[in-house]
Amino acid sequence: MMAKKFILVIILLAGLILLAAHRGNSHNNSAPNFECIGCHQGEGSAEVKIDGLPKNYVPGKTYKMTLTIESDNQSFGDVAGGFALIASAGELKVVDKKDTQLSEGIMTHTQEGSAFREWTFGWKAPSEKIETGVDLTIMAVAANGDFSPVGDVVGTDGFSIMPGK
Repeated sequence: MMAKKFILVIILLAGLILLAAHRGNSHNNSAPNFECIGCHQGEGSAEVKIDGLPKNYVPGKTYKMTLTIESDNQSFGDVAGGFALIASAGELKVVDKKDTQLSEGIMTHTQEGSAFREWTFGWKAPSEKIETGVDLTIMAVAANGDFSPVGDVVGTDGFSIMPGK
């Protein structure tokens, strides 16, 4: 009887260790923070781009933008990339619920969205002009698809949007 309990405890501990190890290596269901570079490391470079980014914003207007991470790093699996984006003011908006989501104020990819390197999102400008502008901060991963952080490339960038005159 004691031997069976001991074996059961060992099996449960082994399962918990495997679960923790898997969760530690993969955030394909979202990027909960801006610590991507702490794990994802590989050779090469990645460039973050945003299409639809206004040079100047109109207070209260909503803009639709597309974030892209470009890299020579090829994906050979189901996971191609991920991102985390935060705005210093205004409101980030989910445009495609299948591929993007908001998590504690951070715009990020969903599990389905980790299959891509391009995501569409919305940003509603603040209702008042902010003379110093609004900053968008982005960290994105060009993953190689092997469900580990090894061989992935991280790109970071920041964009400022000034109020219209």
